[in-house]
Amino acid sequence: MKEKHRLSQLSFRQKLILTSIACLVIPALGMLYITNVYSKLIIREHSLEKSTQSLRIVQSQIDVIFEEMVSVSNFVHFDPEIKTLLEDAKTNPVAARNLTSRLEQVAGDTIDLRITLLDKEGHAYSDYSFYDYDPRQFLKRRWFSTLEQLPPYDTLFMGAEDNYLTSLQAEQPYIFMTARALREETTAAPYAYLIVSRSEASIRERFASMEEDVYLLDEEENILSNRNQELIGTSFDQLLPVDELVFPDIVKFKGQNQLLLELPLKFARWRLISVAPYEQLTERLNGINRTGLIIQTIFAVSFLFALTVLLRRFTKPVLVLGKAARRVEDGDLMVRSGIRGADEIGSLGHSFDNMLDRVQLMLRQVETEQELKRQAEIAMLQAQINPHFLFNVLSSIRLKLLMKQDEENAAIVGSLSAMLRASFSSREEFVSIASELDFTKQYMELMRFTMRYPTEYAVHVDKELLLETVPRFILQPIIENAYKHGFLQSGGRVVITIGLVQSRLTITIEDNGTGMEEHTLAALLQHIRQKDAELGALSADGTPVAESAHGIGLINVYQRLKLIYGERFEMNIESIHGLRTTVQLIMPVKRIGADNHDL
Repeated sequence: MKEKHRLSQLSFRQKLILTSIACLVIPALGMLYITNVYSKLIIREHSLEKSTQSLRIVQSQIDVIFEEMVSVSNFVHFDPEIKTLLEDAKTNPVAARNLTSRLEQVAGDTIDLRITLLDKEGHAYSDYSFYDYDPRQFLKRRWFSTLEQLPPYDTLFMGAEDNYLTSLQAEQPYIFMTARALREETTAAPYAYLIVSRSEASIRERFASMEEDVYLLDEEENILSNRNQELIGTSFDQLLPVDELVFPDIVKFKGQNQLLLELPLKFARWRLISVAPYEQLTERLNGINRTGLIIQTIFAVSFLFALTVLLRRFTKPVLVLGKAARRVEDGDLMVRSGIRGADEIGSLGHSFDNMLDRVQLMLRQVETEQELKRQAEIAMLQAQINPHFLFNVLSSIRLKLLMKQDEENAAIVGSLSAMLRASFSSREEFVSIASELDFTKQYMELMRFTMRYPTEYAVHVDKELLLETVPRFILQPIIENAYKHGFLQSGGRVVITIGLVQSRLTITIEDNGTGMEEHTLAALLQHIRQKDAELGALSADGTPVAESAHGIGLINVYQRLKLIYGERFEMNIESIHGLRTTVQLIMPVKRIGADNHDL
């Protein structure tokens, strides 16, 4: 309580200065904290992006190596010359030498690429010397029996295999191999087997210049390549438990925080894992971040001092504005602050004076609107006197027609009477869909009587929507266009469909009349767009500009619904000349008794 009393004893200027200091210091501390947190996140994302880019480069290079091996396999598989030489080599030594030369040509300038071709009869052909390795030894390897089980044209990938060429085992101890069973057709038995190999060093050398420690793993988490050759062939789980890792992540490894990344290769479900020392990657960025925090602190203190000095100069216009506000509170609406300037207080004074001007204007408008409303109510009461006489006459005519057993004309007179009664008696802006449909059906019954050619109609509506409300008289003007323009030369059919589409009320009116030509439809749509720009305009007597003396037209329906629903309303018009015309109204759902609030 004492603190509250002390605050109440402070002057406005003191309160403003203390509040301003608090409002500056507290957010500044919060911003420094948030900046530090987000800077660390940004540094982490930057390091992650940098490491990912490096790993993607290696990924693309390794994919190229394996793609080259697959391309060589495909070339040998589908080269007709090799296939012919393979068949002739069984009996012709010259063909065998030519086949060996052909394999050497396919290997090309890739020094560590080796190609081996084995036929079903046990003959072997390669681009290397049989003194280094007898290719027929491949037949005894465990994986060779699985080649025939592979799908046609599929390739078996093998990594971390011992180099089968004895002359290269010391320099290149490990190799990667692909193997494939060659078939003429997908269902035929293999006629030969193709083995392509490359040195593991061709992949390992991609890791040499990287800051990150990159591991190539197979689907069983075995290390296939790493710049530390001693790890090749061992399980990566011995270093880090892969099943417990989430990529990307920062984990403790080798006594340091390490950034882990993972990228898959295109082939064999192999993948690359990058392990990078996080502090080493972020050391420079962390230094920049610390410098930035120090600079922000210095600026915050400087701004605090400047704010304290300048507030004393800026508070005088506020006092003037406060005095003007108190006079307005006492009922003096003629007072004006007279405060002007380019700063916020000048803008506030200008807005305050403009607000008083608008308040006085609105008071005058309210008085005028109340007077106009009173005159409109009197005119409405007067307008209801004459229709009673008309209803009585129509009822008498209908009764006489019924007495003469002229039920058809009696029904027409009844429909006309009901339509007129609905038009004159209802004051509600919104009616239920059931009421709107009843009015529309009566109109179509009358039009069927007046039309030269026979017409019919159909209504499809979900029963649960009958109590939803829509603005009055939105269907009749559209249907009137169908009868006036679509059914002039022949009869037709009007179909009204009402339903919910994505929680929005959708009303579709479709007729099979003559339709509109493309230029006519384009002109109509252009006219609607022009009228859309005039929604706020009023005529001299206060009625909408688009409303005519003959009733509400299609354009007016659009304007009414646009004024009521705004951007939530859509009207779609489609027409095919000689076939049909479709008008679709899409609007929010309103329920009866809900005070016309959108659901």
